[in-house]
Amino acid sequence: LWIRYMALHLSLADIDAARAVAERALKAINFRLEDEKYNVFVAYLNLEHDFGDDNSLNKVFKRAIQESKGKYLHLNLADVYEESENLKGAEDMYNKALKKYKYSKKVWMAFQHFCLRHDRADQAKSLLARSMQSLSRHKHIEVLQKYALAEFDVGSIDRGRVVFEELISSYPKRTDLLHIYVDKETKMGYIPQARHLFKRMCS
Repeated sequence: LWIRYMALHLSLADIDAARAVAERALKAINFRLEDEKYNVFVAYLNLEHDFGDDNSLNKVFKRAIQESKGKYLHLNLADVYEESENLKGAEDMYNKALKKYKYSKKVWMAFQHFCLRHDRADQAKSLLARSMQSLSRHKHIEVLQKYALAEFDVGSIDRGRVVFEELISSYPKRTDLLHIYVDKETKMGYIPQARHLFKRMCS
């Protein structure tokens, strides 16, 4: 309701009133309602990105990461920058997130996928290698798997296959990885490759 109230003021081009509603919301919402407070901060950051300046945006952002879900707010603002085609702003935000949350697989994966979406394969590969050094070993499989899938979706299918092959070779007992690989080839329409993988799975 608070966010809809902000949107009403924005539709009337009353930016100051929308800001005032955001401030009221942040004071009124109990600190235990973490998701609700986070959603208001996201709306507030979007407001400052679209209608404020760098100073007003940074001011709200610094406050937001102290009072709410810092990691997710970093990633959310990176998305906002990317959607507005400010790729440098997005990259800077990912780098800030990595400095603060270098043990988070979510942050590493988001940055890797960002690079793949924008044809920065070498940077994505470098980030993948760095993530393997920073993250605990039990997180490696998921990061590699998601990276391979991202290559299929927005990067290079051949590179995705290489990552899957290396992953399966490194973890031969994880048959679920082969299932995911087959499923991806099938969904992408590469039926002969999927059949070949299925035969390997059954052998």
